[in-house]
Amino acid sequence: MKIFQLIRHTWLIYFCLVVFTTILLLTTVYGKYDELLTKRKYEQLYITKIVKADINSLLSTYESILDLINVGFNEDHQFNQSVLQKILKKSDLLAGFAVFNLDGTLRAKSDNLPQKLFELKGDRYIEQGFYGPIIADKLMISRPIFSPITKKWIIPIRKALIDKQGSVTGFLFSAILINKLQPKWPQSKSFGNSLMLTLDQSFYRLLDTAMGSKEYAENFSTPFTEQQRNEIEKELKKQNLTLEMLRDTEEVVQFGFNNKDKEELHSLSFNKQYQFWTHASRSLTSITSQLLYTSAYYFILYFIFLAVIFFLFKWIIRIEKNKLTELAYKTEHDDLTGCYNRSVLPHLIHDLTNVKKPFSMLYIDLDNFKNINDSFGHKYGDALLKAVSLRIQQSLTGEKGKLGDLIRYSGDQFILLIEMENKQNISDFAKKLLDDLAEMHCIFNHSLTITSSIGIACYPRDAKQLDTLISYAENSMLIAKKTKNHYLFFSQEVHQHLLKQTEIEQALRTAIEKNEISLVYQPQMDTFNKLYGVEALVRWESKTLGVITPDIFIPIAEKTGLMPILGQHIMNRAMYEISSLQRKSKTTFALSINVSVRQFVQTNFFEVLIKSILYFGEKNLPITIEITESLFIESIDVLRPIFTKMKDHNISLALDDFGTGYSSLSMLRDVPIDELKIDKSFVQDINKNKTDKAMVKSIIGMGKNLNMRVLAEGVETAEHAEILAEYGCDLFQGYHFSRALSIKELEQFIQQRQ
Repeated sequence: MKIFQLIRHTWLIYFCLVVFTTILLLTTVYGKYDELLTKRKYEQLYITKIVKADINSLLSTYESILDLINVGFNEDHQFNQSVLQKILKKSDLLAGFAVFNLDGTLRAKSDNLPQKLFELKGDRYIEQGFYGPIIADKLMISRPIFSPITKKWIIPIRKALIDKQGSVTGFLFSAILINKLQPKWPQSKSFGNSLMLTLDQSFYRLLDTAMGSKEYAENFSTPFTEQQRNEIEKELKKQNLTLEMLRDTEEVVQFGFNNKDKEELHSLSFNKQYQFWTHASRSLTSITSQLLYTSAYYFILYFIFLAVIFFLFKWIIRIEKNKLTELAYKTEHDDLTGCYNRSVLPHLIHDLTNVKKPFSMLYIDLDNFKNINDSFGHKYGDALLKAVSLRIQQSLTGEKGKLGDLIRYSGDQFILLIEMENKQNISDFAKKLLDDLAEMHCIFNHSLTITSSIGIACYPRDAKQLDTLISYAENSMLIAKKTKNHYLFFSQEVHQHLLKQTEIEQALRTAIEKNEISLVYQPQMDTFNKLYGVEALVRWESKTLGVITPDIFIPIAEKTGLMPILGQHIMNRAMYEISSLQRKSKTTFALSINVSVRQFVQTNFFEVLIKSILYFGEKNLPITIEITESLFIESIDVLRPIFTKMKDHNISLALDDFGTGYSSLSMLRDVPIDELKIDKSFVQDINKNKTDKAMVKSIIGMGKNLNMRVLAEGVETAEHAEILAEYGCDLFQGYHFSRALSIKELEQFIQQRQ
């Protein structure tokens, strides 16, 4: 990664930290605001309920007083002034009492009211403020009026005067003095809320603690405007509420309210009994000022924190900048060869595709590199990789500068990106590169030669995606590797081969479940032309792909890790079919089963083998496990204990295709081989080729001297059989005796010889 990118990322972290702490700060401030607002809401909710309850209690008391006065008045048709004086003394909010006829004429009054009250009719200054006619047994409240008698603002209250027969003959009248009611809830007791009472329907104010006595005339004479009522209903609608719903529930509802461009918190509740609304309002300015004070403290700490973090990041960048070049180099380059490692490949591809430059990818693999490590050790292998890497990098130096970039992809595999699109130029480059790499390397005073295989894929002609491009180049290399020291361009033929391989792999995964895997058995005859045993050979006839030969699907199974499952299936089925046939035909002969490298090196291979014999075969069934030389090249020391266990259970071990490898002689000494199988490539020309005849004779002699059975494969003619028998060969297998047979055909084969 480039230095400026790391620095940019460091500052990006700082920026993210700033954003995070800013969000945290704003969240804290908002939390504080929410805390203050919640507190104000709770206080206002509390005071609204208290005021509503107080007014309700007050009016209930006054209603009871009027009821008592009504009873007393009905008895003697005049007031008991001494009783009224006691009531007024205890109820300092009441202005006095009066009784009016239905036509508004005064019938009686309390002594504290002036005499000239008889000169006025009640309907002139009282009746017009009430909403609706006089109703029996219901205290009614009027809008506030200015009393011309007392020269004070009052809230008239009245109740029907009912005679002994239950008829309404007039009404009892009293009034609440606003100047004495107002101070009952000062701001110190109402948590800074302004309290208001309004009549239902008309929305005239009964009380407003926010105004002084000079504002009574203006405010008590006019109701809420239609605009104010609409705003209240609009706020209620946001909470899916209406005034009608509040009239039914009498619940307290809270909402924000804009009053003269000032945001206020408003509470509203209805009293159904006396038909009035209780309002509580409080400006949110106090919250804002308190919040600003708290926020200022938070912001000071915040900016101090940011300053400290800023200088800390700057110091870190200054320190890291000195190490960044070395760190970036180690991150992007291979420790051994010094060229780019595979982590840089996507970035290199991105840089090329970003500027829309065509390029070619060369996937290079060293042929038989493992032999170098096995023969000379990893020290030599590492030195050879460094030498190969150096030669490849030298090949990239051209007249016009560097031709491309080299990446060590894995182990002995390299990827080369060159900015070439002309196929001929790429071919010339690949040929020269193969020649350069094939030249002798001097490693620790040893001359080593190694060849390479190259697969080539071109962007954008072959593919545009990195993974696809690598896959195409790698598969082309694998095909080229069959020839070795060769290069191959990706083509439709390669692509079709790749698709076919994938198709076979996918079909192979379900072949066992679909019962597509079957076995055939090739007889192994002794020198008396009697059946000694059979070799189990696998066959696959796919319902979608048709017949697929073992030389195609076995390597795919090995590569994809399916071989252990497939091998166990073959083992189980072969033991079951042969054991069943031997019981039916009452014969005994050996069963040879080929075991792949991957299957044999499983940690539980021996346990699986024994379990297969017990569950699917017979305990006394002669079993021969056939293995190839490549198995022993991997890890002979690990496998030797398994061979010992096999011997203890009378399971024979056969070395298949003897003579085709390079380590056979040492293997005969280190491995407890029971049977030596001569590859058919040596047998097919023994009647014509003296060299082959001599080699077969030597192999048979070697096997006999080591007390091994010797079996020859590919015995096609009687002449082959005669020569092999003459040299002492024990067993024969080939078309001269029989082709591979199905289990039913094998049964017939046995019956014909009984």
